[in-house]
Amino acid sequence: MIAQLNREYVSTAGLPPAIRRLAAYVFFEGRPAVVRGQWFNPVVRANLGLGMRLGIREVDRPVFVVGIGRSGTTHLSRLLSAHRDVAWLNEPKLIWNMVRGDEDVSGFYAPRGRFRLEARDATPDVRARAQKLFGYFLSVVRAPRLVDKYPEMTYRIPFLKALFPDCKIVAIVRRPDDFVHSVLAWNERNAHDGQDWWGVGDSKWGHMRAELVPSDPAVDAALPAAGERAPSPAEKAATEWSLGMRSILASRDQIDEIVRYEDLALHPHKTIEGLLETCELAPSPEALALARRSTSSRLRDERADFGALGAVVADTREAIGV
Repeated sequence: MIAQLNREYVSTAGLPPAIRRLAAYVFFEGRPAVVRGQWFNPVVRANLGLGMRLGIREVDRPVFVVGIGRSGTTHLSRLLSAHRDVAWLNEPKLIWNMVRGDEDVSGFYAPRGRFRLEARDATPDVRARAQKLFGYFLSVVRAPRLVDKYPEMTYRIPFLKALFPDCKIVAIVRRPDDFVHSVLAWNERNAHDGQDWWGVGDSKWGHMRAELVPSDPAVDAALPAAGERAPSPAEKAATEWSLGMRSILASRDQIDEIVRYEDLALHPHKTIEGLLETCELAPSPEALALARRSTSSRLRDERADFGALGAVVADTREAIGV
């Protein structure tokens, strides 16, 4: 499904949102190493360079969808993108790499990166680049509001608030069992040539292990010590879930709404209706219709083995309420 578009989306949302989405995919997002088409990235980078040279358009109340991958972030953003006022960027890693060259933990556009970015990292130059690039995108696609979904922003909420003080931050959370099974299944389908869920050559996991794990004593104590044994794929996924949820909890006062994946699956109309109000978006029959038509109510009922992370996952799950 190119650019998350299909016949159902076009017939429900209409042609303008579909054209915006296609333009975002082709000319603004870049191609990570786990998909085809990296040869086109110089064209995307040249287009973004043009945006850097043009004037600034004020970005009004951008909406950032955060939450670790495989938690419903893409589906939630896709539903919001059916709104007539919204243009959606789906993991625009190349844009963010141009905003800050040290943020790419997956190794797609830079050899090194870091997960956490704080308010102090939103320097005047960084704020200017963010305004220019996202303002340029909105000008090109002729949309008043932006929705940006990028899971790494789960660890950068204070940074987002410093960049865009009027932004709306929406987090979506999912049961840890479902997340672990989903990550393992994703790797079975997509891993190739040393590139998988944890980046190029395990880059994302290496950054997580070196940067995030030591800052969380409970997670650090649960993981096998260096030299004992390598964590299993399920333990790595459980580590990512725990760290992501605990980061959301730490920034709870800066998040406008936390959506449970299960609520979105079982009550899509009510969930999206409330979310539009939270984001200060007008009621949207198109977004509500797409929510009803494209949201699956099927939920897993399968337990996962979290290995050494079992106790940490249990405590975090109780705290986050999933």
